Amino acid sequence: MIDLKRLSVEELLDINFYCDCGRQHEVKIGDIIIDPDILGDLPELLCKYKSRKILIVADRNTYRVAGDIVKDILSKDFVVEVFVYDDEFLVADTDSLGAFLLELGSEPDLILTIGSGTLNDITRYVSKRTGIPYVIIATAPSMDGYTSIISPLIRRGVKTNFPGVYPTSIIADINIMKEAPMHMLQAGLGDVLGKYTALSDWRMSNILGIEREEPYCANIAGLVGNAIEKCVEVAPQLTSRTEDAIRAIMEGLILAGLCIGLAGHSRPASGSEHQISHYIEMKFLENDVATKWLHGNKVGVGTLMIIEAYDFLFKQSLNQIKNSGKYLEFDTEKWRERIKDGFGNLAGEIFNLKEQDILAEKGDRQERMDLIEKNWTTLK
Repeated sequence: MIDLKRLSVEELLDINFYCDCGRQHEVKIGDIIIDPDILGDLPELLCKYKSRKILIVADRNTYRVAGDIVKDILSKDFVVEVFVYDDEFLVADTDSLGAFLLELGSEPDLILTIGSGTLNDITRYVSKRTGIPYVIIATAPSMDGYTSIISPLIRRGVKTNFPGVYPTSIIADINIMKEAPMHMLQAGLGDVLGKYTALSDWRMSNILGIEREEPYCANIAGLVGNAIEKCVEVAPQLTSRTEDAIRAIMEGLILAGLCIGLAGHSRPASGSEHQISHYIEMKFLENDVATKWLHGNKVGVGTLMIIEAYDFLFKQSLNQIKNSGKYLEFDTEKWRERIKDGFGNLAGEIFNLKEQDILAEKGDRQERMDLIEKNWTTLK
């Protein structure tokens, strides 16, 4: 079997193999380039689109970083159009998606997005729906979505995952990324650290046999764990913006994103810490809070909260919990009231998403407790 954690980022591209976990894993990305001063190589990388139409997509911040440079480099050999979002803090919601789709009337042959998380999420979804391939020029090592096939988007106020596609190429110029605002560099580290609890959640569901359509793969989990270790090793250098730190964080984020594609779902890189991050984002939107803080910053906060929750959980006496018998009772109405208190106007959407997953019946709760008791030591 192929040991994924022994492979470089380049060796993982276009991989396709049958794993010991019993599933086929594959990745289909043409190029991932992480180096200084690489924008000049764009015409060569995009040569098959020469004399054809490219739509450059950016927001006003990312366009200021690299927009004019990219446009000038490509204008000699390509038909270039530009769409720039004017939002101070762009959100991946139905409004931003609609604005993007309106720009596709000219039917470009390729979408070239300059940006990071939000712009990539929007483009990935649009590319999936339209069939137009896209390339991303990364402006910050701020999140793991560059290589993901999942687009988290806000619909009716609730952050929900939608299917997307891989970019054709990922261009990550280290000299551009290391000049990103510090909170964006910290967001990248926060997103990587979130894999500690994401992997724990995924393994716990595997131990309890409740994975459903999200089967566990130790090979993929090992690759993510290896990426975390490399990032933690260079984390103290991040505030100095060293090339080694920027490269390691970016590679760690790319590897984590690739694992979503390898697994076919988001569990290798997203767990309960992401649920907290999504909650914060939804509440900010509901209360019209504009903020510079990114997804990865919130994931970092969520990670610390979930670690505290794990610590609390595993300090409990399972015998005391069983002897009390309280675990058999679940007050659905009280649960609904707590959801209403926490989510306000979004509560209806949360009921639709989550109500089917709660264990309200005594028989179901006893069955789950029996599973936990049988596997308590392994879980800890």
